[in-house]
This record gives sequence, structure tokens and C-alpha cells, in this order.
Amino acid sequence: MKIRSLRYILKESFVNAYRNRLMSLASISIISAALILFGVFYLILINLNHNLDLLYDKPQMQVYCLPELTDEQVEAVKTEIANNEDIESYKEISKKEAFDQLKEYLEDEKKDLGGANILEGYDESMMFVSFTVKVKDPQNSNKVAKTLEALAGVDNVKYSQQTIDMILKVSNWVKIVSFVLIGLLLVISLFIIANTIKLTVFARRKEINIMKYIGATDWFIRWPFVFEGILIGLLGATIAFVLVAYIYSFAQPRLAEEFSGGLEMVQFGSEWGTLVLIYLGISAVIGASGSIMSIRKHLHV
Repeated sequence: MKIRSLRYILKESFVNAYRNRLMSLASISIISAALILFGVFYLILINLNHNLDLLYDKPQMQVYCLPELTDEQVEAVKTEIANNEDIESYKEISKKEAFDQLKEYLEDEKKDLGGANILEGYDESMMFVSFTVKVKDPQNSNKVAKTLEALAGVDNVKYSQQTIDMILKVSNWVKIVSFVLIGLLLVISLFIIANTIKLTVFARRKEINIMKYIGATDWFIRWPFVFEGILIGLLGATIAFVLVAYIYSFAQPRLAEEFSGGLEMVQFGSEWGTLVLIYLGISAVIGASGSIMSIRKHLHV
């Protein structure tokens, strides 16, 4: 494409968008709304998947032995854990280690009580021997937990499967709701852009006919309208990205503080590049598609 032709196409696309500025504004608004929704749901899914990965990387289970077990009986439980094919790794926490952890945890309580020693008169014999266990496939956590609970000498098993199941369930619902809402808004955007371009095409139908008669190619006629649609889409995407970035940057530190010790929030800086590419792709495709739909029949002279 020649520089002169490109200059003409770009100039016409800006002029056409300005002529129908009310419809262009409506198109930009709808695209922005759709992409804002997409961005919000996308970031929610990214955070859910990030926290799932964190849960998968941590030991999923805590296996507590009965306090009265002998060293030989504890060793028997350890052997059963080591021989379980569904278990990737484990770590034994002795009574002394457990007691030391408890003392460390209660340091703040000790200060609140004016320096009183809460554990005075107690020793490590009151504690359980336990094992932190990491399962190869977290989906098998329920099965492994039942196997370990059935072992002689095991008091109880605590594991994070309920949290994993909850995050998976929320993630699936977010995907379904986001696909439906975003799909509807993008379809609406497509038709509004098509109608916006259609107004321009209708106003210039005689000029288009003359261009066809003097030998202009379909794509030479079509390009200004395609660029107009892409321009509208990109403006909507820019507004959506700025708003989503502001909302997330405002909410992220507050939510991170709210969920401290629980869920972990992803930094926006690690995801903005992907979001920009997705926004550019969606907005350009929707804009170009709407333009091509609206001008097709006017090219058959």
C-alpha cells in the first residue's frame, strides 16, 4: 500500500468517525464496558489460579498421631506414609519441634498477660507427633486422607482440599458468567459498530458507486471503513485498560491486606502486557468485523 493511499485511508477513517460522533461514542462505550468486564473477570481468574498454584506447591495435609504412641509405632506410621504411591513427599514434626513452635506462637500471648508463662508446668509430652504431607495430585487428596485416617495410631488428618475445591468451583463459575456476559456485550458492540459504519456508508453511497464505476477496488473503498471500526475499537480498549488498571491498582493493596495470611494478590505489573495484547486483539477484530459486515452489500454495484 502506497503512503499516499494510507494517508487517505487514515484521514477518511478519522473524518467518518467524527461525522457520526454520537454513534461512535455509543460504540466506544459498549466496547469499553465489555472489555472492563473482561478485564475484571480475567484478573479474578488470574488471582484464583495463582492461589491454586500456591496451594498445590504447599504440603496439602497435616497428619496427627495419637500422643501416646511409642517411637516404634510412630515409625510404623511413617513407613506407611513413605510407601503410599500417591504421596510425593513428607516431613516428620517431632513432639519437641511441635512444642517449640507452640511456644513461639504464644509469645505474643505471653506479653499480653504481663510476662506470664502460659506453658509453665507443661513439656513436649503433651504434643502430637505429626507429618506434613504433599500429595502428587491434589485431586486425590480426599482418597489419601481417608487412607491415612484409617492407619493405626493416626488421630486425625487435616488438609486443604476444601479450600482447593472452593477455589475451583468459584473459578468455574467466574468463567461461565464472564463468557456469557462478555459474549453478549461483544455481540452488541459488533452490531453497534456495524450500524455506526452503515450510517457513514449510507451517506456516501453515491460516492462509493462512482468510485466503483471508475475502477476502484473493493478493498480500496473498504479500508477507510475498516480503519474507522478499528479506531473505534482501539479507543474503547484504551479507555477500558486505563479504568481496569486504576481499579485494580486501587483495590490490590487493600485486598492484599484484607486477605493477608490467606489469599495472595497478583501484582498488576506482571499481567498488564498480556491484558494489553488481548484488548488490542479483541477490539481490532470486533471493529474490523463490524465494518466489513456493514459495507459488504454496498460494494455489489
